[in-house]
Formats: sequence, C-alpha cells, structure tokens
Amino acid sequence: MHSLDLDFHRPPRPGPWGRLLLLVGLLALGGLWGADRQWQEESRALGITAQRLEARLPRPAASRAGSDQALAAARKALEKARLPWGSLFTALESADNEDVAVLAVIPDGPRGQVKIHAEARDLGAMLAYHRRLEQGGALRQVILADHETSGEGGTAPVRFHISAVWGPDHGHP
Repeated sequence: MHSLDLDFHRPPRPGPWGRLLLLVGLLALGGLWGADRQWQEESRALGITAQRLEARLPRPAASRAGSDQALAAARKALEKARLPWGSLFTALESADNEDVAVLAVIPDGPRGQVKIHAEARDLGAMLAYHRRLEQGGALRQVILADHETSGEGGTAPVRFHISAVWGPDHGHP
C-alpha cells in the first residue's frame, strides 16, 4: 500500500495557464482604466464648451417674463399651502347645524379673510350661526355683511353673507 501524503501548509503553485490568465486580466483592466480617463476628459471638455456656448446665447425678455410669472405663481401656491386650512374647516363644522346651509366659502389668504355665503331657515337660525362662528375662536371679527329674506314673516328663508378674519394674524387685533 502506498502512503498518502497530504500537506496542508504548503500553498499550491500556480500553473502557467493561471499566470497567463492573470496577465491578460491585468492588461484588460489597464485598458479599461485608460479608456475611462479619456472619456472623463472628453466629457469635461464638452461640458465647458456647452457652458461657453450657453453664455453667448442672448436671453429673450419674454422667457425671463415667463419665468418671473411662473415664480410668482409658485410663491402664491406656497403661501396658500401654508394657511391653516384645518382651523377654517373646524370652525365651519363646529358652527354647522341643520337650519343653515353653507353655499360658498371664499378664502382670501393674502388678506387673511374669508367670506361665507349661506342660507338659513329663518332670522333666528342665521343669528345663531353667526354667534357660533364668533365663539368658535378660529375666526376673528366675524361680521354679518348682508342678508336678504326670501318672503314675509319671521320664518322665511334668509340668504346671508358673513366676512371674517382668518389665518395668520395680518396685523389685525
């Protein structure tokens, strides 16, 4: 019987094919690295050329005016988004009852005002709605702007308009 000689401490010697494969891989890696550097230089040069050409182009006044209008519209939308919409809806819901139908709510955010167009069953329901809006706390300076009765007597439907200060304090007490 032959003895089996296992030597786990000595590293295996690479053969000629392994060395050739390592050399080919290193050459390919070097070629790719050189091509990458060349492409980066070309890209940088093209970017500089594009910037120079864009700087030479005349800027038409119409495009500047259009971008100014777009910027103004974006600012206006951002201002509207910052308004406390939740407090307005809460105030309207807390004052709501079955005797009053809100027809329209027109907020004016930049001025900090809101106009409410509604219809009540009678004068008493209109006054009670006005009082609940005043006591709600979210609206200030709640004013009954006008009202119109549809018929005669105290039980005729009433259309009315209320204006109030709402939102951030715009210098109002």
